[in-house]
Amino acid sequence: MSKKMTIDEIKSQLDEKEIEYKSSMNRDELLDLLTSDTEDEPQQEETAAENEENEQPKEPKQYVVIHDFKDLKDRDIIYVKDDVYPKRVDSEISEERFQELMSDQNKIGKPLIKEQD
Repeated sequence: MSKKMTIDEIKSQLDEKEIEYKSSMNRDELLDLLTSDTEDEPQQEETAAENEENEQPKEPKQYVVIHDFKDLKDRDIIYVKDDVYPKRVDSEISEERFQELMSDQNKIGKPLIKEQD
């Protein structure tokens, strides 16, 4: 910031940035407000970038087949022990379906997949 700015110029920049100030503040105080805000902006951008990274969807859980089976609810795809479930990346499997395959509440009567470590 330039030390040659007038009070009105500083106030107009503060107004643009929606920074509150008292009308009784002197030039130096206004300038401090303005410079402290510009120093804070990079930190705000960094925290915003960090928040975006945190908001990205977590990696989906990985499952591995522990018993051979044919998935009758997913185009009859055949799974062999140690395959990754589901084979197709674009398939959308419900949480209920995962629970069904991980329990004995399916047609084979045994757990067919487990969560991969």
